[in-house]
Amino acid sequence: MWRSSSSSEILAAAGRGTIALLYPPRCFICDVPLPEPTPLCKSCLDELEWFGENLCTVCGGPVPEGIDLCRECAVELRPFTHARAIGPYRGSLRALILGLKYGGEYALARLLAGFLAEAFPMEAEIITYVPQDPVRKKPQHAAELLARELSRHVEIPLEPLLVKTRSTPPQVGLSYEERRENLQGAFAVRHSGRGERVLLIDDVYTTGSTVSECAEALVDGGFGEVLVFTVARTLFSDED
Repeated sequence: MWRSSSSSEILAAAGRGTIALLYPPRCFICDVPLPEPTPLCKSCLDELEWFGENLCTVCGGPVPEGIDLCRECAVELRPFTHARAIGPYRGSLRALILGLKYGGEYALARLLAGFLAEAFPMEAEIITYVPQDPVRKKPQHAAELLARELSRHVEIPLEPLLVKTRSTPPQVGLSYEERRENLQGAFAVRHSGRGERVLLIDDVYTTGSTVSECAEALVDGGFGEVLVFTVARTLFSDED
């Protein structure tokens, strides 16, 4: 289990300075009243599902014990060095992401960014994020919210390095090949890099097509290694 003993500190920090939570505060998952303004009660925090140690060394997907690479990474070179997610995109973790993306619960970005900071080593010079579609823009972008909170937490500068150059149809229901074709050449860098190591943030890793296209744009644009961190990862067995 990746969480350290400071989970209570993350909960407290996530609640401080926010006005989105109702008073008296209630747990976002189970709605139980809370003694202080934090997004989750301790019981729901303890029930969150986290990935174990048997992960593909490249994409971070679960693999059988003793296996280093998943089937996809064994045959396909990824443009990023490695990708990691906190846990599977289901249950309470999925509810937290949906609350951030569609429910206006922006205090959850601080909570989830705290989990990212605890789970993974922050070995990068710049933090950036997957940009929004130029047509289907939302008032608040989950990937940007997470990246901004993570930047504050770990004191690595945030730069919006990427831009999406054209609108693309939604990715839902598409295969990996269809997603890659859909996004081919859809991202570009705002300025050239000088070999900096970049941490790329998104909310959910599904097939890896979006972060792969973003990472490819960064590398082609002169940046160095690209590390991908997401809050959750869709498992094929969980897909609708």
